[in-house]
Amino acid sequence: MFWALIAFVGVTGLVYLLLIIKSDESRIQRRFERAAYSPLAAAAVESPPVEEKPAAGFWQRWQGHWGKLIAVDPGGELELRLHRAGIPLKAGEFLAFNGFVGLVGGLLGVVISRGDLLQMLLFLLIGLILPQLYLIRKERASMSALSGQIADSLILMANSLRAGHSFLQSLEMVAREMDPPISREFRRALQEMNLGIPVETALTAMGHRAGNEDLDLMVTAVLIQRQVGGNLAEILDTIAETIRERVRIQGEIKTLTAQGRISGVIICILPVAIGAFIGVLNPSYLSLLIVHPMGKVMLGIGVLGQLAGIIAIRKIITINV
Repeated sequence: MFWALIAFVGVTGLVYLLLIIKSDESRIQRRFERAAYSPLAAAAVESPPVEEKPAAGFWQRWQGHWGKLIAVDPGGELELRLHRAGIPLKAGEFLAFNGFVGLVGGLLGVVISRGDLLQMLLFLLIGLILPQLYLIRKERASMSALSGQIADSLILMANSLRAGHSFLQSLEMVAREMDPPISREFRRALQEMNLGIPVETALTAMGHRAGNEDLDLMVTAVLIQRQVGGNLAEILDTIAETIRERVRIQGEIKTLTAQGRISGVIICILPVAIGAFIGVLNPSYLSLLIVHPMGKVMLGIGVLGQLAGIIAIRKIITINV
């Protein structure tokens, strides 16, 4: 019965995935709709007054650092993260897929655990967390790739401007010649401009979507140049040189802090490796640590100590440039 239920859920999930995989034309139409009715673009056109935000408390800091594992969608945050990760799904589609994976994990836990509620909840939790971890991994990889492309894109824009092209033509050249994710951001900004959104608004929205400090610097410089004038090609060259110097310094810092990172990896892996080694040689010796209540408490304290050590090491080796 359980296997039949799993087969039914699997077939249903495959049908759902086939339904959400749309044609290229519908994807392009959906992107145009997003660009035309972007809440950020509308807010930028209205130019509301800037309000000073209060200092972030403990809950806001926790939500910023660890709340990414819980993909709630206040103000389109999940939609923005999906765009940064390059995943062509809407927020509702991703949440539905996330719930489906969690349901499959729960049913798999029912089959494997044979009625054990704790193991069933564990499999359910794993099924809910795996899509979130995949989203975080894709988002970080995409933003890291974007950081490495900004300097080259600025040089390409500067050379295009020196060749006599307009600013919009230089943006189009970056969108055509560069690889994703930088080309995706510039292409969407061009789509917004073609739909009638002002250039300043489209560039500001692009900086907000990308969430990159270097791209924000470029957008700010371009907006100031459009107001006061100046040699934009020279400005872009200066920004590109600044970004390259920052990348060089970050590489030196990464080299100098390599020992600390390796220490964190060893601290994380060593207890697990020793436990696995003892479990293979003498399973009965290690089973007491898992079965006895005091052993469970000791395991919990050890895990918390591990997490505290990893966080402390990350704080020490993280240097903002």
